[in-house]
This record gives sequence, structure tokens and C-alpha cells, in this order.
Amino acid sequence: MRILIVGAGIVGNNLARELSQEGHDIAIVDSSLDRIRPIADTLDVLTVQGNACLPSTLKRAGIDGMDMVCAVTEKDEVNLYVCFLAFKFNVKHRFARLRSMEFSGPDQVFTPEELYVEQAVNPGEIIIENILKLLATPGAVNVAEFAHGQILLRQFEVPEDAPLAGKKISETSGVSDLDSILIVAIVREGKLFLPNADDEIRPGDRIYTLVDKDFLPFLLPMLNKSVDRVDKIILYGANQVSINLARKLEEITSDVSIIEPDREKAMEAADVLSKTVVHHGSGTDMDLFNDINMSDADFFMSLSDDDENNILAALLAKKNGAKRALVITNDPEYLPILDSIGMDITINPRLITVSAILKHLRRSRVVSVFKLMEDAEVIEVVVDADSNISGKLISAVKFPSDARLGALLRDGEMLLPNEETRIEPGDSVVIVSLSKAVDKIDKLFGKKNRFFSF
Repeated sequence: MRILIVGAGIVGNNLARELSQEGHDIAIVDSSLDRIRPIADTLDVLTVQGNACLPSTLKRAGIDGMDMVCAVTEKDEVNLYVCFLAFKFNVKHRFARLRSMEFSGPDQVFTPEELYVEQAVNPGEIIIENILKLLATPGAVNVAEFAHGQILLRQFEVPEDAPLAGKKISETSGVSDLDSILIVAIVREGKLFLPNADDEIRPGDRIYTLVDKDFLPFLLPMLNKSVDRVDKIILYGANQVSINLARKLEEITSDVSIIEPDREKAMEAADVLSKTVVHHGSGTDMDLFNDINMSDADFFMSLSDDDENNILAALLAKKNGAKRALVITNDPEYLPILDSIGMDITINPRLITVSAILKHLRRSRVVSVFKLMEDAEVIEVVVDADSNISGKLISAVKFPSDARLGALLRDGEMLLPNEETRIEPGDSVVIVSLSKAVDKIDKLFGKKNRFFSF
């Protein structure tokens, strides 16, 4: 497939890398030569430096013959106009990253289709949705859902006193009588690996589990997690994401506040929020922390657009008594550092955006994609009758060593497959894979690049 990516920032760069490695013909456009040059030096893609709002620039990138355009610049208006031009050039599939809630969500004035966008991806909406799911799952540090919400992916940190601590993967079934829970990946010292039966779960590990939604309450005691009330939540940064999140939080808790360093932004947030208390101050103001009783905070969430201030504010909030802290960081280089210093939850908008776009790119067979880390993802595939794997026993399938067949949903029931399980048409199969195994999985479930056929 021929795909044009507009915007060579963090998201565009990552999309170009992922899709070019999977055999697609990629062109990427950006106005910044500093962004374009590294991509030209490292990837086998066509790079064009220029203004993407000009038809002549898009023509130099070959838009006339493109199957798809992904507009992922940092400006909504540029992404919208690129999709309009793509429509005029008869590009059938048009994706846009849109940050403003006016272009997506319940308050949108126009539908994406009316704006010539086939699919809009709003990372802010996804961040808010994920935070609300995290609040609903005590102790979870990452969340995702598959098979229409029937199969849940949850990441937890393993405490020393957890029943699972010190157990081998093969022994975990003895900790609980349940057969609807599976540990599919472990993050240890900032590195992710797919465990084998003899691998041991250690205190401090962050484990990814697949669990039937009905059995999630039974998983929590295995990790010594209990359902704690979350009454007091403090947000840092009065941007669009935090303001919309505060509106949601006002419905479920009575004590929500925001700290914002910019006086004008603080006043604007106070004007639109009815129950949330907005404080003008910095994320390092110890006097302010004392005034708002940071020691009573159940959750502190750093949501500003400044990575460094987010990290520092969250660390100081934890030091001053906040029970849990969440940090948004746009720079992926910070992720392993935050894990190593014990940050409770980190959210990377880039991984969220890439996951959302890949989900739609692969919708012919792959119905969902969730990036665990830079080089690992969870894929949900609906098995077609003509798939190479359809009708086969698991024991007869040569599954890649860098991937795990996690779970499948059949007739509304989650199953943990074993060697005697036969894959049937219509099954929703959830696979955990390192990036280098994606092409092998592709071959198992259909012809090469059939993931992306339309």
C-alpha cells in the first residue's frame, strides 16, 4: 500500500518506521529540514521538505497515486486541510490527528466526514478514557480492552507480599482456581520480555495480564490489591485534557483541584469548571502543596505540556504524601527513567496515537492494536475462514518465539488456548508480540500484507 504521512514529528517518524518495516511504500512530508533529514538517513522512505498545505508539495510526494494519507502534524488546521486536499486528489483513506474537542467527541460541531476526514484520532480523548479506566482498576498502571471489552489487558506492579511474587509462570494457576487470567508480558528494570513457563515473577516486576472482564475482581487479591476509595484528586496543568478530565472527575468524586502556573490559563479554567478548585501556582510550590493538603491526595496527575515540569511536580507530590502519581510525557526517552525511579503511572501520547492509527490501518483482519512499549504490541485479530491458521490445532501452528498467543474470544467466552485448542473462523485472537515478529504473525493469519488490504 502507498501511504503518505504528513508531519515528521515523533508520531509521524514512528509511523513511517513501523509501516516501512512492514513493507509499505511510504512518503513523508514536513516543513522542517531538521526533522526530515534523520528520516531520510535511516529509513527507506521518500522524504519531502515543504509546506503540506500547498498542492505542489503534496504532488512532489506522489499524492496522486496514494492509497492513504495520515495527517499527524501538531496543528489541527493543517491536518484538516491536508485531508481536504487528499480528498480533492481522490485519496480514499484519510486519517487525521485532531487535538481540539471541537473536531471530535460529544461537543463536535461537524462530523469528521464533513471535514473530509475518514477517521479522526484524538489522543486527549484516549488519555481521558484510559485515566478513568485506571481509576476503576485499583493498582493498575496501564489499561487496554479487546474483543468489545470482554478481554481486558491490565498492567500491575507486583508487591513483595503478593501471592504471585516468587511464583513461576507455570505455577500461577495454583495461586487461583481461575482459568481466565494469563500473564503475557513482564517489564523488569525497564525492559519488556515475553515470559516462558519457567520464568519467575519477582517483586517489583510490572506484569501485563489478560483477564476476562468478569474475573477482574478475582485478580486483585492475587496482587494484594484492594478497592480503595479515590476521594481527592489533584491535576497539574490547566490544558484542554485536564479541563475535560476534571469535568468527568466531578461526576465521580467531590474533591478535584487543578494547579496552573499561568494566571490567565488558571482563570480561564476556573470560569468553565463548576466544582473543580483551580489554584494559580507552580508544581514545585511547597507552600501551595501544604495549603491544599497534598498529603491527603489519593491521586496526583501531571498533565501539562511540559515533560520536565510534569516529572518534577509528580516527584514532589509523591514526596509530600500523594498516594499515587501519574505523569504524561511526550518524550519516549523518559519512559525507562520514570520506571526506574518508581513513578506509578506514565502515559505517552505518542504511543497512544500510533496505536489508534495502526488499529484503523489494520482493520481488515486486525481490529485492535495496543503498543506496550516501543518494540512490543498487543494485536487482536478476527480469524477469517480462509486464514492460514483457521481450523488448525495450536500444536500444529509454528508460532513465532517472539510472540505469544494470549487468549481468544469464542461465542462471548474468553478461552486460554492450549495445544489441543483448534482455531475456528470468527474467533477473536489476542496476540502479544515483539515488533520483529509482526510479519510472521501476518503470514499465519493470511497472505503477506493482508492485514492492510481494503
